[in-house]
Amino acid sequence: MRRVTIAALALLLAGCAGGRVAPVRSGNIAMNSEVAGQLSRGDARLSDGSVYQSWTFFGTQGQFVQVDVMSDAFDAFCILQGPAGNEIARNDDGGGGLNARVNVALPVTGTYRIIANTYRKGQFGGYRVRLTTTGGGPMVAPAAPMVSGGPVLQAGVVGQVLRGQVVQGRLTATDGRLADNSFFQAWTYYGQAGEAITLDVVSSDFDAYAVIQDGNGTVLARDDDSGGGLNARINFTLPATGVYRLIANTQRVGAVGAYSLSVR
Repeated sequence: MRRVTIAALALLLAGCAGGRVAPVRSGNIAMNSEVAGQLSRGDARLSDGSVYQSWTFFGTQGQFVQVDVMSDAFDAFCILQGPAGNEIARNDDGGGGLNARVNVALPVTGTYRIIANTYRKGQFGGYRVRLTTTGGGPMVAPAAPMVSGGPVLQAGVVGQVLRGQVVQGRLTATDGRLADNSFFQAWTYYGQAGEAITLDVVSSDFDAYAVIQDGNGTVLARDDDSGGGLNARINFTLPATGVYRLIANTQRVGAVGAYSLSVR
């Protein structure tokens, strides 16, 4: 388990006025570009003692971005922070090998911060950060409107999942389809603002794909293989209190079979 916590990172990057000071920064990165850096013993450190550098970029609400932190010198770790300094997502080996990758839809317009870090303390060396826009990706029809009794469950929702629970499902040819025509099932989850969750979609029958939506049907995060093998995993901090849709999906059109979905 990654030792550095959201609170610890916020403390390290926070400070005086209003509880915050300007964070340690390595520079800016433009969209659809790549920058290089070098982590050394003199760099700022997270609470677990590992060093980091950060890069900022301006993003717009709903924009899909992919952040890659790549290194031949160390096991790369990536954290994405929002304009308020809150953690949006984190990843260890989602980029293949020991490289980190985050795929996310930006929740608000503003300046974001990419934390280029090492998975373990005592690691140093050269690295690269690549920032790209990834387009719309697989989407689900917008969520049903809110009513006095709460959100209406729409086609595709098969049940509710609680934190710490593992649920079982099976995708079939009668299930709803995403925009790319792949089958999906959705589970509702009630979360709190600032709550950090890990969503896992695991299957031995198909290449699993996971999506998190908010109550308005906006895709907040998505992942293919970060759970190891062909399993999907999303580490995500919920931006608001309310009902979310956790989507169990396949990477390839026409794939069906059993899966498990869990939140922790």
